[in-house]
Amino acid sequence: MPEALALVPAAVALYAALAWVHPPLLRPALWLLARSLYRLRTHHADRVPRTGGVLVVSNHVSYVDWLLLWVASPRPVTFVLWGGYYRNPVLRFFLSWARRNTIRIDDRTARPHAVDAGLRQIAAALDAGKLVLIFPEGRLTRSGNMYPFGRGIERVLRLTTTDVPVVPACVGGLWGGFFSHGGGPVLRKWPRAFRPRVGVLFGEPLKKGRKAADYRLAVQEATSDLAVRMSDHILPVHRAFVRNAAKLRNVFRPCVIDNSGPTRTLSWGKTLVAALCVTNYLRTRVGDARNVGVWLPTSLGGALANLAVAFLGKTSVNLNYTAGAGPVRSALRQAGVRVVLTSRRFLIRAPLDLPEEVTAIHLEDVLEAVGKWQRLRTFLAVLLLPGRVIEWWLALHRHRLDDPLTIVFSSGSTGEPKGVVLTHRNVAHNALSSVQTIGIERDDRLFGILPFFHSFGYTVCLWAPYVAECAAVLYPDPRAAKEVGDLARAHRVTLLVATATFLRFYIRRCGPDDFRTVRILVCGAEKLPVKLQDEFRDRFGVLPLEGYGCTELSPVVSTNLPDVSADGAAQDRNHRGTVGQPIFGVCVRAFAAGEPREPLPVGAEGVLCVKGPNVMAGYLHAPEKTADAVRDGWYFTGDVGRVEPDGFVRITGRVSRFAKIAGEMVPLERLDEELHDVLGTGGDRVLAVAAVPDEKRGERVVVLHLPGVADRLGEALKALPGRGLPNLWVPDRRDCHPVDAMPVLGSGKLDLKKLGDVAREVAGATV
Repeated sequence: MPEALALVPAAVALYAALAWVHPPLLRPALWLLARSLYRLRTHHADRVPRTGGVLVVSNHVSYVDWLLLWVASPRPVTFVLWGGYYRNPVLRFFLSWARRNTIRIDDRTARPHAVDAGLRQIAAALDAGKLVLIFPEGRLTRSGNMYPFGRGIERVLRLTTTDVPVVPACVGGLWGGFFSHGGGPVLRKWPRAFRPRVGVLFGEPLKKGRKAADYRLAVQEATSDLAVRMSDHILPVHRAFVRNAAKLRNVFRPCVIDNSGPTRTLSWGKTLVAALCVTNYLRTRVGDARNVGVWLPTSLGGALANLAVAFLGKTSVNLNYTAGAGPVRSALRQAGVRVVLTSRRFLIRAPLDLPEEVTAIHLEDVLEAVGKWQRLRTFLAVLLLPGRVIEWWLALHRHRLDDPLTIVFSSGSTGEPKGVVLTHRNVAHNALSSVQTIGIERDDRLFGILPFFHSFGYTVCLWAPYVAECAAVLYPDPRAAKEVGDLARAHRVTLLVATATFLRFYIRRCGPDDFRTVRILVCGAEKLPVKLQDEFRDRFGVLPLEGYGCTELSPVVSTNLPDVSADGAAQDRNHRGTVGQPIFGVCVRAFAAGEPREPLPVGAEGVLCVKGPNVMAGYLHAPEKTADAVRDGWYFTGDVGRVEPDGFVRITGRVSRFAKIAGEMVPLERLDEELHDVLGTGGDRVLAVAAVPDEKRGERVVVLHLPGVADRLGEALKALPGRGLPNLWVPDRRDCHPVDAMPVLGSGKLDLKKLGDVAREVAGATV
């Protein structure tokens, strides 16, 4: 045996020498290395042409991207190295073996001819029939999002003399790993897991002649396709909560800080115990109905109710207690709800008139039914048993990823509320991707003030803290500005999700130190004016960032975030006026309005569509609407905008927010913004623009305004043509009508349905 072991170094040395002479012999060793480090899956390798020159462009997440792409490629790969960038000695060592298949470009010198010579070398390799792999970002991502692609791709393809296809490719699952900047410095942190699951996907080949930004968007789409496939292995959020709560290091850490009444702090262990006790009580009482209603605020009770419903394998329907009796009854009827979880204390504040066939279960009854011995027994089980065992005990492993987790009814801003069915896959991916993109950490405290019937509140305020292992500070009324400020200061919250409307409340009533500990504040649901951002930052020292989402998308799509830097390199993640870049695993692109829905190039304005694992399962009992909204994996948002070359998404309006006057489309969002800008309202909403039928011109524009701006409105209308707006767009002063208050929803978002009703009412009364 010792003699045999002594031969191992000699065999390795012989193999290395042979590989140096004949580099293809290195491939088996690299294959073994990649399979030892990762559980690798390759998708659509057949899309890579087997012969002829091929240019493969990929995202650049870690120092081992090249290794996985080399192993995944069905053909030998020629690498392009931007000189001076790859300082990692391990990378230089391995690629030195492939010296015959490596093109080095020294882009750090002041000699342009050195770069030009390298680009010609790439073009020559392509014309010679080689497969060339390039990372067009030119550097390793510092945030997980892609940098803009350099225009060197365009120059290379112009230099080629053959019709070279461009294959977009992507690597997924490496962000946060040992060789990436996520979660800490490269090579200076513990690996996040043993043999983590990673994937490589090749997209459909593209013809040359496009702009670099279009190839970047193709790679972005490939990442969303890969995320859909890798989501087959994602952990549902309720199972993630059980595993995190049962960890010994978390059992006694704060999990939920409830401020719906007297402040109560529950540790992770106690929260899991409470959820298990509620589950046990409800098991024989919720009946056979698949869907269970929840009439509770953003509180510990609301969180426990949603946890228990998920543990039972049921689907939660969080009812909108600000919507009125009509929408609530519509939701109960559409979802077939027979049981509603609520509390007597909350019913005093928000009465609920249930139909006779619907039964209410009060959480106070659960507290009375659970004895001390049951709580102690359950706590001992949580303390002693691993999370996986508790999962098996609850039979959570039987819940499938495509089972519905919740039905979120839309706000009804444009009509009757629609039931949006979100699965475990949808919510789990959106929560995890939001946590990874935003960078939520264990020591954070997320301030949950949005209601759970709101899709942002459900995913971000309820489930995201359970996935990130951070504490959730819950408070049920985001409009109570003084209380929100006091709680943010007292609990030293670090993350806050709000709306522009709520920020205006906080500016007026909160103290300058109330949000001093907040490091990230993201606003969604409505447009965030730049002036409001500046005003909030000047008062509190925190810059609000604008994000974007839709209920049908679980809901987070994109967000601006603070800029990041690592190892002396910075990455821009905040472009004010945009809604940021898509979160991990999500792609956004503009499509032409009308039929057929054709994809548009980068920079072109169209209807924004979104692809990824966060796309809903469908509308409840409405397959026709679902088929119209989701095609080939793309969800048709109805928002008008464009994707900019650097990947930021800019929204310019909404399909339903256009008036057709004398055959011309008039964007009401643009008109609304221009009027507010002329009036100098500082971000406050003092008017709203709507369209009403008109016998002569098809439609006409009506302005509803608060009485305080009536005297200045005439001058504001006269100023619009000077700002580049056609005279056809300018409303008549006679079509401006005062209202006591703007019609808004509970989230602060403009109620478009009520706006249209009021506009038709006042316009009809004066015609």
